[in-house]
Amino acid sequence: MSTVTVANGVASLLALVSLTGSAVAADLGGDCCADLEDRIAELEATDARKGNRKVSLTVTGYVAKQIMIWNDGREQNTYISDIGPTQATNFRFTGEATISRGWKAGYMIRVQDLTDNPMGSSQSVPHTDQGLNVQMANWFVASKQLGKLSVGKNALAAKSAAMFTDLSGTQVIANYVLFDGGGFFLRSNGNLTGLRWGDLGYCYSQQRPWGGDCDGIVMSGVRYDSPTYFGFSASASYGEDDDWEVAGRYTGETAGFKLVFGVGYSVNTDDNTQPPPVSLSKDSEFFQAGGYAQHLASGLFAHAAYGAEDNNGKQTLTGFPQPNSHQWYVKGGLRRQWLPLGSTVMYGEYGVYIDQLSPIALAEGATSSEFERFGFGLVQEIDAASMSLWIKYREHHADIDGASLGDIDDFRYVSTGALINF
Repeated sequence: MSTVTVANGVASLLALVSLTGSAVAADLGGDCCADLEDRIAELEATDARKGNRKVSLTVTGYVAKQIMIWNDGREQNTYISDIGPTQATNFRFTGEATISRGWKAGYMIRVQDLTDNPMGSSQSVPHTDQGLNVQMANWFVASKQLGKLSVGKNALAAKSAAMFTDLSGTQVIANYVLFDGGGFFLRSNGNLTGLRWGDLGYCYSQQRPWGGDCDGIVMSGVRYDSPTYFGFSASASYGEDDDWEVAGRYTGETAGFKLVFGVGYSVNTDDNTQPPPVSLSKDSEFFQAGGYAQHLASGLFAHAAYGAEDNNGKQTLTGFPQPNSHQWYVKGGLRRQWLPLGSTVMYGEYGVYIDQLSPIALAEGATSSEFERFGFGLVQEIDAASMSLWIKYREHHADIDGASLGDIDDFRYVSTGALINF
């Protein structure tokens, strides 16, 4: 081959490269950039697991904020806050790795934002700032045949067994826990009293004015979950120091209905479950049961939850017997997709809290009580943004025997807000 021929070939190749390079440079939206973006995404995914390519890492969570307009019979105001502890704005780190065929190990860390906690809201305080809180941190080992064992700060076996049966898409937005409104003081004939609405919805098992879901916090402990057979599963746990829990759950579909049921029982003898202690000795038993049914064709649904607490005659620090109490809650509505955005959910709710008198209410002379709460709301889901918008209305009514308070004024509020998942 002659030198001239080689030189001509090289010149032609250089010209081709020059023309190709110009064409690629001019077409920045072509396949080259798509390939580059895929490669960058691959590198970023690798970097997120730097140092350990065996265990996955997933970051999820949601942000939920609301505007609450309230009226206590004499005063009214507007607050902006989160939606309450345990279901507050949060982010979660989860992951797992395969040990061998049928076996895996993993972890979960959940951090919640309590910088604007509505549990502390009252006529004079919009919300409380408790900062970021590591709500959960645990590891687990799981087998398809033998079940799952979790150790650490965890949702124990019966946590929210009744409340979490609600699959209507409104469970976080509307439930029987006094997350919002519980911290406001009662008025009697227009005058403020020393009692809050949460003093009529007190849970001795977990030493907080939750109203419903008296087994709803997380604790350090060990939990076992059985495999699921035909939709049924069972759980058991021990939490320090000491809390014993068992629960059963079912999820399935039959005859055109989606069905969910949950039942739980717990015994808690820890005086410092959530300090400060309220009794010299504690022995609280809590039973809960709940269910959900939805007609898939029409979207009609119903949810119900019940809880009963037995405090076995134990006394508060001031010498009053801790009352046995119970609560129940019902919700019904319609879930349909009328808009391309996503499903629309309309609901009504009603709850009753009976004899859930706090140590403060007992010291005021209260001997029995009935606290009613009812409301209704609308939720619009936006599938493209994994988002829910809502507006809801609620009223509180109460009758108290024993305390010299007179007639209790009603409390009303409207809340609107949004929750977006990531």
